[in-house]
Amino acid sequence: MVNDNKTKILQVKDLKTYFFTENGIVKAVDGVDFEIYQGETLGLVGESGCGKSVTAFSIVKLLDYPGKTVGGQVFFRGEDLLKKNEKQMRQIRGKEISLIFQEPMTSLNPVFTIGFQITEALKVHYKISKPKAQEKAVQLLKKVDIPIPEQRINEYPHQLSGGMRQRAMIAMALACDPVLLIADEPTTSLDVTIQAQILELMKTLLKEFNSSLIMITHDLGVIAEIADRIAVMYAGKIVEYTDTRSIFYNPLHPYTYGLLTSIPRLDMDIEKLDSIPGLVPDPLHFPEGCKFHPRCPFATAKCRKEEPVLKEVENKHLVRCWHFEKVKEEAKKIAFTGRLAVSE
Repeated sequence: MVNDNKTKILQVKDLKTYFFTENGIVKAVDGVDFEIYQGETLGLVGESGCGKSVTAFSIVKLLDYPGKTVGGQVFFRGEDLLKKNEKQMRQIRGKEISLIFQEPMTSLNPVFTIGFQITEALKVHYKISKPKAQEKAVQLLKKVDIPIPEQRINEYPHQLSGGMRQRAMIAMALACDPVLLIADEPTTSLDVTIQAQILELMKTLLKEFNSSLIMITHDLGVIAEIADRIAVMYAGKIVEYTDTRSIFYNPLHPYTYGLLTSIPRLDMDIEKLDSIPGLVPDPLHFPEGCKFHPRCPFATAKCRKEEPVLKEVENKHLVRCWHFEKVKEEAKKIAFTGRLAVSE
């Protein structure tokens, strides 16, 4: 669990971001709360469409119409980002808060060299000369283990492999020594061997730069490897929030439990994979009560009528569920230890 003596870098309070469409209002993020401390990694986990990426874009005010943040506060180093104008946000994005995206080919500009794209951020935020920026770019490419960096800075994105493009994206994100990194599914498009290398690289660099990280992913294997704490999202809300070990060894929400039971066992032969029944609800027509109840094996009449609040039920373990004790008892019967190796 996070050290309470560390500096709080980011605090998100009751964040609400809605999309105003022709068919109605989509409550993509509906009252999200979390915080992150210096040097800590927070994993934001959930299925596609649960609101993870919208949360990230809301934090840095990069949402376009019809999306709009309609409520809440985002305190970064004590200042509410939602109250800042675009000019002020441009001074923060890329310098104090950097983003790493899922597919570097859509994030890197294909008509500019890798070196140019790294040095641009340095020149904008630090006003340094071109030669010094070039020198810094080479150093950054060395740090992310790109071979022959002096040559690579003159190459274009299409000339690099997928893994090297992602390394270049990480170099760009770290160029201005950011306090906070937000990584949106940074390893999804890579094969498992390269994924492991990128995760190990990120862990090393985070420690070296003492940066904080929000890791957005649907992959619990990634989260087990890198995160200190986890916020599990479903239908625009956080449903469980605690340290990584507690999520894997003591899940209290039925959605978290379902995600864990869906992971293949590494220590035994299986004929059929478990899965969460049903489908993610239509965001224009969320069910009444708990949004997960149509898919929940623990649901009762109360779940269908009353929506639970996110509350602390164990030490620093928050859950949004009426029947978390039943989930806890059921989870005790299943050894999740054979599914993932959770970092100590």
